[in-house]
Amino acid sequence: MIRKISTKQLEVGMFVSDVGRAWFNHPWKTKSKYISDRSEIDELVDFGIEEVYIDTQKTLRPEQTAKLSAKLSAKDFPYKTKTRVPTNLHPNEPTKPDPVSALEQELPKAAKAYNRALDTSKALVAACRMNKRIEVDAVQENVDELVDSVSRNPDALTALIKLRRFDDYTYTHSLNVSVLSISSGKALGLSDPELKILGMGTMFHDLGKCRVPAFILNKPDKLTDEEFVIMKNHAAMSAEIIIEQKLRVDDQVIKVAKHHHERMDGSGYPDHLKGSDIPYLATICGLSDVYDALTSDRCYHKGMLPHDALKFIYGLRGTHFQPEWVDRFVQSVGIYPPGSVVELNSGHIAVVMEVNHKDLLSPLIKLVADPNGQLYPRPKLIDLERQENKSFIIKAVITPKKAGFDPSYYFNIKGEA
Repeated sequence: MIRKISTKQLEVGMFVSDVGRAWFNHPWKTKSKYISDRSEIDELVDFGIEEVYIDTQKTLRPEQTAKLSAKLSAKDFPYKTKTRVPTNLHPNEPTKPDPVSALEQELPKAAKAYNRALDTSKALVAACRMNKRIEVDAVQENVDELVDSVSRNPDALTALIKLRRFDDYTYTHSLNVSVLSISSGKALGLSDPELKILGMGTMFHDLGKCRVPAFILNKPDKLTDEEFVIMKNHAAMSAEIIIEQKLRVDDQVIKVAKHHHERMDGSGYPDHLKGSDIPYLATICGLSDVYDALTSDRCYHKGMLPHDALKFIYGLRGTHFQPEWVDRFVQSVGIYPPGSVVELNSGHIAVVMEVNHKDLLSPLIKLVADPNGQLYPRPKLIDLERQENKSFIIKAVITPKKAGFDPSYYFNIKGEA
């Protein structure tokens, strides 16, 4: 029998069938398991989980619990051993400087590639607005640079679009979608030729918006039915522009531009494709498009935290997007993308420096403030995957405004155009 109880009522030997949280928002590797140690209960409490669901029929008798504990290994239950969370980590003692992370090494190069691509994105929009010829070779050159950067480090460009704020969504959106798509595609194992096709398709995916009246594009209120019909035409018009100009691109580029708003349940547009009929490159573009739209500041919309945007996208599993594609997208972007400001269970404040794609709950972080909010003069790099750091658990994601500092300060993002 399944019963909901207070987390503090849990006892060793009980079988938790569900912690009541999405898989990426609780401290365990699985949502269900036997309680083998009091420390596992403490983990749930520290994570702010107040109620769980238990299966009373699976609860063990005392003698069974003793046998279970004897069989457990650290490999099966990596959170079994709980050590005291240190509270005096202010690094005043002389220490060797932390090594520069691989992401930090790539950021300057990524910034240069992004800035050059941004100039091209502006030229691309201008050409469409004035019905001039699109310089497809320039776009391809920029996409090649983005693919090269992602090949060196898949997270540098995605970190950059979070750490730096750009003024005009019109120019940055397609470029950001391209960056997110290429990075996700790389994590999914796409070849370089596929990544370059994906990059071109995403750079062109919103060309049709140049033919949508500005009052509709920038309307702060809900669109009327008539206005929404016009807005939805932009996907088909993006494909039409490529065809009209007879651009030398792969046919998949046209499909990405035309079908990035198709949804697996048939609710998308323009052709109401379903399931596997939607080109897989268009699906990657669609996920990236939603993510960037949710996390970007607009004149009528304050961008979400990436963590909250991923939760929203996770809620679209099985309806708008195939579950396996959503899972892969979350895996590639990371639950806590670089630049996220997080509060630990110890009260310390940290900045996420690198995603751990093998264990999304254990990124590389930089400890920047003590539990009282006092910034450290020499922040310390901590790899949450290492056994000695397992006592640290990310408790919450907070805004830079609440934290009182700009996370970009802790990254090397200088890069000239």
